[in-house]
Amino acid sequence: MTPFDTALKADLQTLQHTVEYEGQNFRERDADGNTLLHCAVRSGSLAKVAYLTDFLALDPLEANLSGITPLDLALQDGLDEIAAYLANKAGVDPTRIIHNPVRRGFYPDPSWIRVGEDYYMVNSSFSFFPCIPISKSRDLVHWTTVGYAITNPDWARVARSEGGRGYWAPDISYDAVSKHYFITATYRGNEDDAEPRCQMVVSAERPEGPYGEPAWIHEDGIDPSILHDEDGRHYMLFNRSVRMAELTPDCRAMRGPARLIWGGDLKRKTEGPQLMKHDGYYYLLAAEGGTGAGHRISAARSKNVWGPYENCPYNPILRQDDEGGYLQNCGHGKLLQTADGRWFLCFLCLRRDPDGTAPMGRETSIAEVTWTPDGWPVAAYGRRPRAVLNMPFSEEIPTLTPVGITRWKGEEWITQRALDTANFTVEKDALTLCGNGLDLCDRKMQGLLLVRQQERAFTAETALEIPAADTAGLTCYYDEHSYLKFGIGPEGLLLEEYAGYEVVSMQTAPLPASTSHVRLRVTATDGQRHFAIQDGTDWHTLWSIPEPRYLTSEGLQCGKRFTGAMVGLYVHGASAVRFADWSAVWSCPEEKR
Repeated sequence: MTPFDTALKADLQTLQHTVEYEGQNFRERDADGNTLLHCAVRSGSLAKVAYLTDFLALDPLEANLSGITPLDLALQDGLDEIAAYLANKAGVDPTRIIHNPVRRGFYPDPSWIRVGEDYYMVNSSFSFFPCIPISKSRDLVHWTTVGYAITNPDWARVARSEGGRGYWAPDISYDAVSKHYFITATYRGNEDDAEPRCQMVVSAERPEGPYGEPAWIHEDGIDPSILHDEDGRHYMLFNRSVRMAELTPDCRAMRGPARLIWGGDLKRKTEGPQLMKHDGYYYLLAAEGGTGAGHRISAARSKNVWGPYENCPYNPILRQDDEGGYLQNCGHGKLLQTADGRWFLCFLCLRRDPDGTAPMGRETSIAEVTWTPDGWPVAAYGRRPRAVLNMPFSEEIPTLTPVGITRWKGEEWITQRALDTANFTVEKDALTLCGNGLDLCDRKMQGLLLVRQQERAFTAETALEIPAADTAGLTCYYDEHSYLKFGIGPEGLLLEEYAGYEVVSMQTAPLPASTSHVRLRVTATDGQRHFAIQDGTDWHTLWSIPEPRYLTSEGLQCGKRFTGAMVGLYVHGASAVRFADWSAVWSCPEEKR
């Protein structure tokens, strides 16, 4: 009998004997990422649950690969006594717990600031447009896009960007002297560009914008951030370890050359630097170890902005050291003090499937931060990312309207590169989208609107008129190298899969009888994607395929793959196609209570 079977099926005495007399790895997980404590909760035995938490110190908030913790299981199964025990043991209020990631879907490389009692965050957008989403929250958990750093396609420079290029690792900051907000990011060009990397800076009088025309700082490196110091000077930091340059008062140019100020703690792929002043010290945070399994956040400090910097003795201040943990590749963070004086850290992470892929790409999570007696910030609860934490604030959160290239059906719609605004209209609750005759594999293609995939399991539907030529419908999309199309045209229904540089699968079906409108549905569940059409009130599944690995960063070696899966609408052809409806429902397993 395995330890998991023992925790689930055996009595307390057998479990105790297994723990105390057999040589086992009690941090081991099963194929779904469950711990022994998950199994004990499923057994319904409070005695076994208490034994594993009291004497083996298993964590009630350790999530499996679906993000479900032992506490979640107890709440979902109505095991009130066990749930109360675990909540008390973990120090959380089960009515106020929240789950990481808080910004779900492709929202990597977070940076944030506080403005009064409001919080603003920016994330990388790569080659998608509008560029660099700006999100707002009142509680650090519920985020809504309220603006973008670049909304003018003439300023964006992404029209010919390859997938995975464009805007990397933005930072948002505030200068109290000029009373302006600044967003900076690396503009990553294509390999054949004369300047493959430079830094972009925009400014605005409000955090959500509108932001003015970008300035371009011609310094190589990635992951810039800006410190507006108390003496009125401004500094930009970027990688190759951590380098820094002083900026002009308007932050649109460098006043002198960049120079090294910190080599990092791990001294391997030190990037994503953030600098702040606190209690007489300059505190420097940086991501290290690369964006894979070794990702982490390290800290240093100095009394002088130019250093030398002293390494934090508790480094890394946040790292996932459990290879089977729910949140992986955790790093690239920034500190923030809330209006009531607490400290939090935002950071990027992955939710990885058992097959090693992470369909949603890199997402944003948060961690509570404590300060050590000798003055160092560290992520609370052992410097490890936690899937569950207490809701930071309890007040009612106002509903915000998302902003995108166009607002329709409450979604934040974006596009790959820049969509000509003449190619879409929204009128009387319907959206008309026009293509330019090119397919999704062409970087000049028009006729594509997308939303970020937020969960592994989802259902997306649309209703549309049958186009006069070529096809239109639903797409599951990663970039120009990997997507699928579930569409309809004058020749019938189509399911086409494109991966690498070619169509790898194509299936067709006849048109529905005597109709000019259709409703299409794609459902992702249990490792499959199902494609259905509605006939009257009934749905008919036409095709089912295994979950496409090519829609993940890890599933295809082709170009730079740093983003995440998308779902949306497409038109292949020069027709103007009217979409009458859209809905997307994301299935979040850890919140099914």
